[in-house]
Amino acid sequence: MEFFAQLDVTVALIGVLVLFFVLGMLGAVRSMFSKPDEIVERLRSHAAEEAVVRTAVTKHAKSFSADDLAIETETRVQQQLRHANITHPRAVPVFVAAKALLAAFLPLTFLAINQRLTEPVESSLPIAILLAVFGLFLPNFWLSSKVRSRQKSMERTLPDALDLLVTCVEAGLGLDAALARVAGEIRVSSPILADELRVTFLEIGAGMARVRAFRRLAERTGVEDIRSLSAVLAQTERFGTSIAKALRIRAEWMRTKRMQTAEEKAAVVSVKMTVPLVLCILPSLVAIIMGPAAVRISTQLLPYLGGK
Repeated sequence: MEFFAQLDVTVALIGVLVLFFVLGMLGAVRSMFSKPDEIVERLRSHAAEEAVVRTAVTKHAKSFSADDLAIETETRVQQQLRHANITHPRAVPVFVAAKALLAAFLPLTFLAINQRLTEPVESSLPIAILLAVFGLFLPNFWLSSKVRSRQKSMERTLPDALDLLVTCVEAGLGLDAALARVAGEIRVSSPILADELRVTFLEIGAGMARVRAFRRLAERTGVEDIRSLSAVLAQTERFGTSIAKALRIRAEWMRTKRMQTAEEKAAVVSVKMTVPLVLCILPSLVAIIMGPAAVRISTQLLPYLGGK
């Protein structure tokens, strides 16, 4: 009876996991093959019922660009994929399908292997549930790690790139040509930042406004320093102030910030060294200091006390 009870629980768990996998795949396939035109037609059909609403929406929609609307409506997963430089149109459905596949594959594999063992694990249901949760969040961990690695690479090189940009602008180059020159100079040290600057240069060369190009640069990277730099460049473009002066002030601020970050990390090192010092070095030091005394006590004092 216990075998059949365990078998019923296993079958029920497999059924739930298969249902979860099928629903995830259906959602991914639906989003993969859905057409924006169908959504637009559906919205238009609803808006046609209310002429006043349609007029108001049309009036206010004119003040927004397509990029603003896309940025506001994109999900957190789309943002992370864009920050990780994964720009394929079907990236989100594939990501969702990978989550569903791993959430079903890991527990099913564990249950299949567990059934073939001579001594199967008794608490297989909680382990299978934990594996399903782990498989569900594993792609998120991978994506977050990729985004952090990419952003840290850009943050390390950004102060040096900004110094080069200041030098090029003060030497007489325009901002567009300076971006292209800096992208070529830092390609070896930071190919990620070089590619992003190159894309911004090409967008400006294709006729895009500088403010919009810098805003897209900040949205693509997700780095806070690049976002603030883009805001500074947008303000200089809007108010007609000196770009070289604004860049120099920003470069000095970023150098100061990098120095403060290095000093902060250096101050934390002593605290972090406490644990390995206590666990590794201190026992060895105690053994070296107290070892000879312990040997002399065991060879001379203990026999004397035992004879007494």
